[in-house]
Amino acid sequence: MVENLQLFPPRPSFYISINVAAEHFNAVTLIDDIRRIWLPAQPMPSLMLELTERTALSEIQYEQIKTLKEMGIMLAIDDFGTGHSSLSYLKKLSPDVLKIDRGFTAAIGTDAINATVTDTIITLAHKLKLKLVAEGVETEEQADYLRSHDVNALQGFYFAKPMPINVFPLWLQQYESKLRAMSAREERQKERENKPEA
Repeated sequence: MVENLQLFPPRPSFYISINVAAEHFNAVTLIDDIRRIWLPAQPMPSLMLELTERTALSEIQYEQIKTLKEMGIMLAIDDFGTGHSSLSYLKKLSPDVLKIDRGFTAAIGTDAINATVTDTIITLAHKLKLKLVAEGVETEEQADYLRSHDVNALQGFYFAKPMPINVFPLWLQQYESKLRAMSAREERQKERENKPEA
């Protein structure tokens, strides 16, 4: 991964995410590897570790995560709401991001109970001033709903399927160009609507 960083032009909000589980923190080599390999890398985008909450963490593992955060590494709680330790993680880890599990995203417009859970997670994140990422977005309805509820970022097949790392920069460039064109059209439409009649 590090040798491919030059493929990604610097962006203020851009970061690389790596999935990790509790057992990855059993050895101190993770911290040493990040210090040795990632921190000296150029350009160095922000790094985020996405921690699944399906396994309880030991006190030693909590301390290692605290050390990583002190090094500037961001932390996301992945699949939030599906494990047994959600609220405990929030209290002890002070994460930067909560990731809404795809099961809750799929419930939007179809499952009232799970949709209520989704709304509760969104409200909780906003109150705690955490960023939100929704996984598994596959329909326009889901995307519109999540955007309207101020979810910070969306991911899923609605936008793109997984792709090779060397393809992603071009896809990102094209996608951002598409967004700029859409925004420009919306602005022109607003100007026409607000223009006083002669």
